[in-house]
Amino acid sequence: MRTVLGVLACIAGIAVSHAAEPAKPAPIAAKPAPAQPQAPRLNYELTLVDMQGQKKVLATLPDSVFAPRVSPDGKRVAFELLDAPVPGEPQLTRIQVASIDDLDKRRALQPTVTARRHVAPVWSPDGDWIAFVATGNAADAIFRERSDGSIQPRYLVDGRAVEGLYEGGFQEAGRMVFITLKGEKDYGISMMDLGSMQVTRLVDLPGSAQHSSRVSPDGKWLAYASDETSRQEVWLEPLPITGKRYQITKDGGAHPQWSPDGGKLYFDTGGRLYSTTLATSGEPVASAPVALPIQGFQQGAARRQYDLTPDGKSFLMLFPKAP
Repeated sequence: MRTVLGVLACIAGIAVSHAAEPAKPAPIAAKPAPAQPQAPRLNYELTLVDMQGQKKVLATLPDSVFAPRVSPDGKRVAFELLDAPVPGEPQLTRIQVASIDDLDKRRALQPTVTARRHVAPVWSPDGDWIAFVATGNAADAIFRERSDGSIQPRYLVDGRAVEGLYEGGFQEAGRMVFITLKGEKDYGISMMDLGSMQVTRLVDLPGSAQHSSRVSPDGKWLAYASDETSRQEVWLEPLPITGKRYQITKDGGAHPQWSPDGGKLYFDTGGRLYSTTLATSGEPVASAPVALPIQGFQQGAARRQYDLTPDGKSFLMLFPKAP
């Protein structure tokens, strides 16, 4: 993707020592270094994967696709994607919404007027709204927009990414969980009451990263990843926050995702997906993690790249497309 240009050296000729001595020829200019071949751009297959690892490819998307999220009714999908370049204009990353059965007819939501990148979409529980992050020009900020793109985005709060919306949508004054960032790696988790717009800090251990949080279906537990032990592990805390914390994984784990009934947590580590059964009627008790036959999907250190369908039967994932 980057081309290395050779540097053309131009060296002046050497002056003669006296009039009778012929001038020395100027050195030959160096040839430009050959251009380095560009790395091939990967496309990704947006894929439904069931618990047995069986795949159904929904579409092939450009390599700028990131963080697909299924709507609460399971019929639509939202993700971020880089717009096609327009000469003389800055390239935009926008939130795209499409029917899960026809991603070729995706529609881009309206961008903000202050940022070039619009990322990390999250659906409201009623499916009418999408919250996302605008970044690229100033401080990262969270906006909301109708999922049909019918209104301009509206500012909510400064934040690094949306983690989830629960207990009602924007109209029902629900709650939004989001992450903040201090410096380069110190992530913390906060919650906003969408009625009063009051922000409450949930988890923020100085000098470490807490992120990828998910509220349980009954609204009583917060699962998240933290690297306070020098590697990412999955933790639980009750809601409202009491100060009690429970480490769920011992051998690494990140990007937790609840099953619809709240009885399981899914997470990834070492490039593979795992599940653990949870009992949360009292002190939470987790079973030994079970490896699922699902691996090779796209996932980085921070934001969760996969999603779970509302029926709890399949994961929505990105897989590199074979050349």
